[in-house]
Amino acid sequence: MPYRHYKGGAYAIVGLGVIESDLSQVVVYESMRDRSRLWVRPLEVFGESVDTPQGMQARFAPDWPAALACLDFLPRATVLQVLACYDAPYRHYHDRHHVLEMFALAQARGIALTPAQALAVLFHDAIYVPGCEHNEAASAALIETMVSGVDVAVTALAARMVMDTCGHRASVPESEVVLDLDLSRLAAPDAEFDAWTVAVFEENKALLANRTGLSGDALYAAFMQRRIAFLQAMAQRPQLFLTPAFADCEAPARANIARMAAGG
Repeated sequence: MPYRHYKGGAYAIVGLGVIESDLSQVVVYESMRDRSRLWVRPLEVFGESVDTPQGMQARFAPDWPAALACLDFLPRATVLQVLACYDAPYRHYHDRHHVLEMFALAQARGIALTPAQALAVLFHDAIYVPGCEHNEAASAALIETMVSGVDVAVTALAARMVMDTCGHRASVPESEVVLDLDLSRLAAPDAEFDAWTVAVFEENKALLANRTGLSGDALYAAFMQRRIAFLQAMAQRPQLFLTPAFADCEAPARANIARMAAGG
């Protein structure tokens, strides 16, 4: 997410650097308005507070999305630590953008996530290794590891909802909206849906290549065969989307699956 300078500008952090001469750390960042050049500040300067007419303010502060207000029962440092789990370079689909998109969509559709549901969304793909059978169990277990000061019944319910994302079947009513948010990209417009398909391929192609020995077009064809089979199995269910808030997603999602199966 962007950082807001106390004077108003929005910036994105590119990464941390090290000055060779003294090994001090610097922040490398770019303006959201003009990305034609990079800016560098010492880490301690980037994070320090400055005296302004309105009082002491952080020089740069996270521009916290309004959609994350449902997580205000957690320290923001905890939320940022969990989001960092989504930043592994091999993640092309199950990444930070996916989880932030789910929160934004809940807000846009007027869905008030409970604390347990908000935790489930935040953690549902926190651990993700392509091809691993235990991603959901590890992600669910991570809740208790990273979250403190929250009622155990809330964290236990959140963990159960995370487990429900494994087979996309709700074992408790609270899971339904989480599952609908997770599947919402199936109902995206054609171009976006196709882009997400490519992202899933990029995320899985190394594993699939190692397991099949294929490459190039043959590798992509093998991926699509598996992808179509998975989505067609999902489409056999009476409903893809379980809550009234996502009833409008049913038809476009099924149309996307049918178009993919037809090679369109």
